[in-house]
Amino acid sequence: MTLSGLSWEAQLALFAPYCGGRELEPSLREALAMLPSGEYAGERLLVDAPAHRFVLRWDRVQAPLEPCRCVLLFADRPDVDYRFECPAHQLLSWLMEGPVQGQERDLPDGFWQWLLLSRFVDDRPL
Repeated sequence: MTLSGLSWEAQLALFAPYCGGRELEPSLREALAMLPSGEYAGERLLVDAPAHRFVLRWDRVQAPLEPCRCVLLFADRPDVDYRFECPAHQLLSWLMEGPVQGQERDLPDGFWQWLLLSRFVDDRPL
């Protein structure tokens, strides 16, 4: 499945400059294939504690610099959600670094750090 009917080559040409270039094409293709689903379910592994199951959802996007609205939900905290925006290419990079690279169904540490730090800097409650 492709974004808005764009060919794979067109998608690669749009996103590659923002996502590591053509050297990372296999990972980029896999992440692009995940993008239209609008959802990724995974687990955040913790040391000496049970894993946190989560679902990351995002709105459909068309271009790398387009703002992408996202929501992060945790199975054990259904009353709490984390809403944020990021450029579409950033979401794609996180998918490339996490699920595509086989990180045990987790997103990369960079995502979690960004989420926590952006909320702290913006003085928004977690």
